[in-house]
Parts: sequence; structure tokens; C-alpha cells
Amino acid sequence: MKTLAVLLLLAIGATACTAATTVSPTQAPPQEGAAAEVTASEVAAAPAATEVAVATEVTEESSDEIALDGTAVMEEGYWYSRYNLGNLVMRSGLGEPFMPDMDAIQQMVQAVDANPDDGDTATPPMNATLLQAVYASGDPHYVQPIDVADFGTQKWDPATFDTTVTTPAMGWTIIKESEWAKQFHVDDHFGTVDDDFGAQWRFAGMVLNAESKMQLQYALETMMNADGYFADSDGKVDFTGQWVMLEALSDVAGTLSAETLPHSSTNRYADPEQAMMFMGAADTLFSTLADRQPEGVYETSMAAQALAWYAANTGDTDRQAAALARLPELGDALMAAETVDAAEKASAVRGLIEVNRLSGGEAYLTAAAGLFDEMSSEFDPESGVFASQDTYTIDDVGVIMGALNSLKFFGGDAVDQQAVMDTFIAFFDNAVNQSGLQQSVPPIPVAKGEFEQDEPPIWYGYPTIPIPPEAGGEFGIAPVFAGEVGWDPYGESWAVTNGDFDSAGAMHASNEFIWFHKDEINGFPEVTAP
Repeated sequence: MKTLAVLLLLAIGATACTAATTVSPTQAPPQEGAAAEVTASEVAAAPAATEVAVATEVTEESSDEIALDGTAVMEEGYWYSRYNLGNLVMRSGLGEPFMPDMDAIQQMVQAVDANPDDGDTATPPMNATLLQAVYASGDPHYVQPIDVADFGTQKWDPATFDTTVTTPAMGWTIIKESEWAKQFHVDDHFGTVDDDFGAQWRFAGMVLNAESKMQLQYALETMMNADGYFADSDGKVDFTGQWVMLEALSDVAGTLSAETLPHSSTNRYADPEQAMMFMGAADTLFSTLADRQPEGVYETSMAAQALAWYAANTGDTDRQAAALARLPELGDALMAAETVDAAEKASAVRGLIEVNRLSGGEAYLTAAAGLFDEMSSEFDPESGVFASQDTYTIDDVGVIMGALNSLKFFGGDAVDQQAVMDTFIAFFDNAVNQSGLQQSVPPIPVAKGEFEQDEPPIWYGYPTIPIPPEAGGEFGIAPVFAGEVGWDPYGESWAVTNGDFDSAGAMHASNEFIWFHKDEINGFPEVTAP
């Protein structure tokens, strides 16, 4: 288990979103027996390939002096997505762990590196934890000093965990793992099996893909109730979560059945047998939801998004047609819905864009543009606050950023694109960076590979966000999202109002953030005939 878990986080913490054409082999991580604590003086000597939280100097720079542009937002979103995924599924212990088969691990290692003698091999640290099920939430404070070679020292306090296994948390985590697995399979970005760089990250993709399959199997075996729905571990059925799980099943099944993956000449994850099993489960869930009339804006929007993923991945022409046929009715419902705050308006926008993309109904794009105009009219770019909403859960932030991102790509002339971009930048800057939503950021020397440290520092994290050991508490806070932030209109300041990690919301936001880079990871699936 140590080999699999540790290699994954090694890889997750060590590559930039910008494609690399020339790279050098990564340095080996510290060997077992490294000192239990790391000081600022040791940062320069720490291995570049390892994503760890260690002490270093905090940038003394006023936020007023920092210029954030659209590219920086895209890159910060990419890295925050990685930090959150890696810390949840490999370090936190926030869920039910499992022990992988060591023979399978060795096969994965061999599958990503045709020449293990070329100086580019994966070398594991120790004591990471893979999760077969994800718990609802937990406090991300560290409970002991950090040893950079031992991920076990970066676990969170299990006494703080809400151990409910929820459908949204499982679904969004599975999607996140699947999307990052695809990211690590981009040939120009992470190399091919014949290259002498990137093996560590290609292996991470293999592990993430395996973990997504393990979690889907867990869900199918333990969460399915007599009515054909996925139930939380407390027996409750979250209907928005059903659509998230439909998206997760469709995404993973599509990845496993593809002949080649996007931006790659191969598919190392190909697994026709399991693809058939997960697509069959998606078909069953689709049928179960056939008569479901979504309630409220959030479920209706999520239904539209999930049906897009299902239609893009099913191999059945009739089912694809049936899924697409439902989109206009969902679009009509979203157009008729009353939205009370910015997050609800954004959720409606996200769903309407999917309906417009796949049905061609111009009215849906017009409605989405009208909702953006309403959002824009109540948005204060200086504070980054919408007048209708003072508090924002991490899920709200993901929804709003996802909607703005969808308008960037598909809003066209129906919206003022400059206004969309300005809001995209200002809301992220304030609600994510200034607010403390991203609670810490690993320092560049130990969080990225050697070849990827040449980009502007602001791409890797906002300069005023503290490093993990200095983020609060006796030992620090993991580089993950808080559960909620709020704006105090009287004190005119942002603050974290709930520091707990919300698995479903954090993974949802992390997916929307990686989809900023549609050029590599497309969160808006294209539907073609089976």
C-alpha cells in the first residue's frame, strides 16, 4: 500500500499546467528516516518532485500590489485543484482506506515506463492512505510535526471527521480522480512511456484511475438501495447526488472504453470489462431517473450536466437520444425558475449552457446571458461580493466559477465577454485568495518538479496565502479549501466562517477549476453518435 499511495502524491504535487517540451529527471525524494520536522533552511535542499508542506519564508507583499490576470486565475485554479485532491485521497485519512494489490502496482509501474534504466523512475516515500470511500467532512489541521518523507504525519484528526459517506462526496471525488487521470495522460504534457521524464506522473494517472474504479465498486456494492438509488451511509437519498453519480459512472466508463485519450496516442487505462460494468450501472441509474422531475435549481442544473456526460459516453443510440431529449425540458425549467442569490443564478447558467450546447436552443443561451447580466449588476469588483449573498460555501464558489468559465467558452456575443472575464478574475481573487478559502499553499521548491518552477510564482498560489505550517494551529493546516467564507459589510473584510473541509464541495470546485483548462481537460463533453 505504501508504494501506491506515496507515488500518487509524489506525482500529484509536481507538475505545472503548462505543457513542457524539455524536462530533466526529477530528484529522488527523501529516504526513510528523514528528520521529523523541516525548517526553513532545509527548503532549498528538499526534493522538487515531492508535494509537501514545509516551513519557508512567507512573501511580505500587500494584496494591493499584486496584479492577478485571467491566466493567473486559470493556473492557480489548476494548482488548487491538485492540492485539494492530493491531500484528500492520499494524506488526510478522511475516509475508509484500502490495501491495493502489490502485483497490480508493479504492473502499473511497468506500464508507464518502457525503460526503467533511463534515470526516470518513481521512488516512493512512505505511509500514504488510499481511500475506497470518502467521508463527508473533517478538520484539516495537522496533528503533529510534518516529516516530508512521511505522508502519515500529514493525516488529520479522525475525531473531527463526519464519517457519513455521501453520494455527492463520492461522485465528485471519483470525477476528480478521473479528470486528473486524464490530465496525467496528456502526451505533450507528461510524456509517453518511451520518454525519460514524467514516469512519476504517468504512474499517478494509473493510480488515480484505479482509485476511481475502487470507489465506484464500493458505491455499487454498499450504497445502492432497493429502489435503485445510491443512498448515503445514513440511508438518506440525495437526488442531486444521483445525477453526480451518473456523471461519475459515465466519465469513468468512457475513459476505460476509449481507444485513445484526448491529446494522447494511447490509453493506458483501457479496461473493456470494467467499462462495460460501469456503463451498465450508468444505464440502470439513467433508467431509474427517467421519471424523476428534478426539484430546484441545483438539481435541475446538475441533471442537465450529468445527461451531457451520459449522452457523450453511452454506446446506445436510443439511450443517447433519450438523454438529449430531456435537456430542453430541463432548460425550460431553469428559465422559469426563481433564483434568489448569485450561486443559484450561476447554477442555472451552468445548466442552461449545457442545454444550449447540446440542443441548440437559442433561448437557453439568451436566458443564461440574462442571468449573468443580473449577476453583473449586483457585483462589486472591489470586494468581489454579489449584493444578494454575503456567505459562500466552497460549493457556491465552485458553481459560480464554473458558470463564469462556461460563459467564457460558450457565451459568445450573447454576453459582454470582458465583463465575464473581469468577474471571473475579481470573484476568484476575493472569494478564493483574499478570503482564506484556500487555507494554505505549499512552497514552490517542494511542491513542483524541477522543470516546472520557471513560471511566474503567482501561478502556483497567491503570495499572501500562508504555507501549511504557518496557516494556523500548533502544526498548521493542509493546503485545502475551507468549507465556507463570508464578507462582513460592516468591517469590509473577508473571513473564513467554517474551516472544515467539505469533501463534496471541495471536489466539485476542484473539478470546475481544472476545467478552466478546456484545452487539455474538457469539462464540457462533446456528444457524437455511438
